[in-house]
Amino acid sequence: MKNESLAKKLLNHFEVYAGAGIFIIMTILLFVQVVTRYCFGHAVTWAEEVATILFVWMVYLGVAAAVLSRKHLKIDAFVEMLPFKAKKTLLIISNVIFLAFSLYIIFPMMSLVNNYAAKSAASPILKIPKALSYVVMPLCFLLTAIRLVQEIIRLSKEKEKELGVSKPIIDIAALEKEAEELARQKKGGNK
Repeated sequence: MKNESLAKKLLNHFEVYAGAGIFIIMTILLFVQVVTRYCFGHAVTWAEEVATILFVWMVYLGVAAAVLSRKHLKIDAFVEMLPFKAKKTLLIISNVIFLAFSLYIIFPMMSLVNNYAAKSAASPILKIPKALSYVVMPLCFLLTAIRLVQEIIRLSKEKEKELGVSKPIIDIAALEKEAEELARQKKGGNK
């Protein structure tokens, strides 16, 4: 059962974990490039190229991750003033429009990828096919569309108090509660 929940957690938050992994790799590559350039007088030229490709991947994974955690760009002031049913309707319509855009943009992006593949376009240093570098864009918009469908379903089932509420990335209140509980346990164990 534990493995299922771990697998489900990985599947439900794939873009967050993949983006974090890409960010770590990108940071290491750029750190190595800076150290070799300034300490050894020799630049690792390919590192910047790989970091640029990874940055593109990370950004598009971030779009899907933002939908998943309700952190995508929106203006809340107007929506918060509306009554429950109007707010719910507006949030769902907003996500449907974003879903339509995400599905629409897949086709021009696939055309771009196919164009790069047809021309055998490659990166200047490592000769990585540009089609491989950019195929993440339509795939991430497909993932974004899937996450938007999940979000629309979730919104349609939510009650008034929980409607559209996003969970903070770092839940300070939960961390404080956990620290207080640990302190109480330690205090109780010392007696």
